[in-house]
Amino acid sequence: DLLTTAWEEGFAALLSFKQREGHCRVPSGHKEGDFNLGRWVTNQRTNKDALPPERRQRLDEIGFAWDVLAAAWEEGFAALARFKQREGHCRVPQSHKEGGFNLGGWVSKQRANKDALPPERRQRLDKIGFVWDPHAADWEEGFAALARFKQREGHCRVPRGHKEGGFNLGGWVSKREQEKTPSPPERRQRLDEIGFDWDLLTTAWEEGFAALLSFKQREGHCRVPSGHKEGDFNLGRWVT
Repeated sequence: DLLTTAWEEGFAALLSFKQREGHCRVPSGHKEGDFNLGRWVTNQRTNKDALPPERRQRLDEIGFAWDVLAAAWEEGFAALARFKQREGHCRVPQSHKEGGFNLGGWVSKQRANKDALPPERRQRLDKIGFVWDPHAADWEEGFAALARFKQREGHCRVPRGHKEGGFNLGGWVSKREQEKTPSPPERRQRLDEIGFDWDLLTTAWEEGFAALLSFKQREGHCRVPSGHKEGDFNLGRWVT
């Protein structure tokens, strides 16, 4: 019976896939060796009600995914889990592909459909650290980097282009200065509490004037030599 032989060949290919990948979420168009397993899987779903009970039972026993939409979601979640394990976070770039899977697109879809997602799926995403609002996540990452900088340097005057670890803290700080009134308002309060400099030019001038006062008090005059440093501050350049 050629039909039976073909079915058994497909089932054997699915078993091979399951043994290697740990699941039965076969991508559309996937070939297992020379066998078109993706098409075979699609046929099983399409003909589910017509399958002999014994075949359905064998497929159930190995965890066959009858619902293609549910299977696609599980494929995306599995890709996200791999990304998280490797990168340590769930901030997936928009165009990122995990293997051949468009994980960036899948992540965007979860955010867009957040309110329509079943509670169980939202819970699983929350548990893995899913980023529902990438802008808020970026802000928090920047604030954490600024806090580390402040703790080490004693101030929040971050040089332009400075990277804190791999994070572009200089660029993040520049954006905050341009915003002036960040949204939500509690962000401004948190920055104020950490001593954020909203006007770096004014702060730099005041730092220079304070250094000049220190020099005047010690030397009795303001004739600062070119290149003179008052502490770590280049007072000679400031005077020039």
